[in-house]
Amino acid sequence: MTAEARVDGYLPIAGYGLIGDCRSAALVGVDGSIDWLCLPRFDDASILGRLLDARRGGHWQIAPPHPTGAATQRYRDRTNILQTVFTCPTGRVVVTDFMPIEARTQGHHARPHTGARLVRLVECTAGTVELRCDLQPAPDYGRVRPSSFRIEGQRMHGDAGALHVCVRGSVPMGGHTAEHRLQVGEALSFALSVSNAGECPREEWTVGEARSRLRITQDFWWHWAEGVRYSGPYQQPVWRSALALKLMTYAPTGAIVAAPTTSLPEAVGGVRNWDYRFTWLRDASFTLYAFFQLGLTDEAHQFFHWMVRSGIAVRGAPLDNLYSLDGKRNMEERELRHLAGYRDSKPVRLGNGAAQQLQLDVYGEVLDSAYLFARFGGEISRRLWKELNDIVELAIAKWELPDASIWEVRGDDQHFTYSKMMCWVAVDRGLRIAERFGLPYDAPRWRSARRAIHRRVLSEGWNASLGSFTQTLGGSGLDAALLRMSQVRFLSTRDPRLRSTMRALATRLRDGELLRRYRLDETDDGLPGEEGAFLMCSFWLADALAHIGELEQAQRHFEQLLTFASPLGLLAEECDGRTGELLGNFPQAFTHLSLVGAAVNIERARHRTLAVKGLKRR
Repeated sequence: MTAEARVDGYLPIAGYGLIGDCRSAALVGVDGSIDWLCLPRFDDASILGRLLDARRGGHWQIAPPHPTGAATQRYRDRTNILQTVFTCPTGRVVVTDFMPIEARTQGHHARPHTGARLVRLVECTAGTVELRCDLQPAPDYGRVRPSSFRIEGQRMHGDAGALHVCVRGSVPMGGHTAEHRLQVGEALSFALSVSNAGECPREEWTVGEARSRLRITQDFWWHWAEGVRYSGPYQQPVWRSALALKLMTYAPTGAIVAAPTTSLPEAVGGVRNWDYRFTWLRDASFTLYAFFQLGLTDEAHQFFHWMVRSGIAVRGAPLDNLYSLDGKRNMEERELRHLAGYRDSKPVRLGNGAAQQLQLDVYGEVLDSAYLFARFGGEISRRLWKELNDIVELAIAKWELPDASIWEVRGDDQHFTYSKMMCWVAVDRGLRIAERFGLPYDAPRWRSARRAIHRRVLSEGWNASLGSFTQTLGGSGLDAALLRMSQVRFLSTRDPRLRSTMRALATRLRDGELLRRYRLDETDDGLPGEEGAFLMCSFWLADALAHIGELEQAQRHFEQLLTFASPLGLLAEECDGRTGELLGNFPQAFTHLSLVGAAVNIERARHRTLAVKGLKRR
């Protein structure tokens, strides 16, 4: 994949690598162009945004001016340091991109290097290579034009609202577009920083400083990766998923973003384009589950501290579904009409109107992650228990209401079976936590509610003629979210209804080797247009197959899904089942955490199978 892969100025979504510093992130194209960067944090306005408008979004490309050879990308082993390698007829050059990061003395919690938020190190490793540096910053989602930046020797800088953006080089900048010639052994580097308007870094930038920052950042990622506990056949995809998920944590507060991008479309040219740069309680809870499965507990401690500080559950008040990185509510949804959108996919949205929807399943997701937190040695403090207790009470008070559920439908609220099941999970896990730690709770009320919810799901959620639990109580449509029945232990893995439901979902929602979340002809989600197959649901199928002991089938399905990853092993939210094109925000936490879950549960199932075979031989 090279510059020629651009269509009307846009790369395929799979043509990007992700770098970050656990505060923000950037997407770097295989053609050496940084097309997405928001600073100071994930949810701030973009400084480079060609991803959402090829003409006015802004970019920073370092590449041979007339590429005639190959361009490839790779990560340095077990890091989020990205290298783009250009092989030309005259030589070879490596562009190393990273966001500097270092560790505090305890726990290796990420903090950025204050002197640079993004570094580009360019090294010629063979022959002689001509390079072009095309730097077109366009802050505030392209509303501040590149011409606003002045060039002074080895720096290009300017104010953009409350920020001052500065790019320093080890060589004179030479203009927005400059040519450089490197011979083997030579190098140059650049650093981008942000500060308060009117302030600018005084220090000059050097190749030596870039290499020093690179060593420190590499040490951080190596130390963090030492904590990953996975032993199985899928080392590479699991490690890459873990590293991608870590990039979606926001170190100052412990919040976790659903994805580092906004408005990448679920179908090219369509309107299903959303801003995912916030902390969804559901997505964060799922991410914690993946971290637990890999033995990573620091992130869980930080997240629950964020939840307590934010005070998300207030007795009697509605629970929002998503919050800003510092725990604020009211994520008002609005449109950026001046941006063309990725490959003309409009609108480009900021904020997310799903924040105030009633999504009952969230209660269960939060309590399930809290239960795992407790099982893995986390402290359920009195203050945290107050939050969790209030969420259980909300689940009991509201479980009989219609809602928008996990898929955040924008049509009428309905009685979604998955939401009822997750309310049962909320009460069940609340009971288990309370009894385990001797915490106060309303035992008769909670036990009665748990029984009532379970009975209603079994009586009204099951459709005997379809041989499946259905998307809504008494309905006839299917929903891939019900694959989670085995994960949350709502039914025994030996229950024939569970197995029958899995077969029905795998058959009726199949799109090639992938699964759709539901069929658009069966579900009124209140939105026009099409969407791709959901990769998370596809991995859930592999996970569910492992849970019920269908190991060979689970492995085969899982390995087929891995072929849809980008060359760097990254995955978006969705995929076109016909072409394999990645769709939706990228990379997507949902997808990577479900990959981790499936890989871990396949390995557990394999060990159970080996244990059974060993007993039989005896």
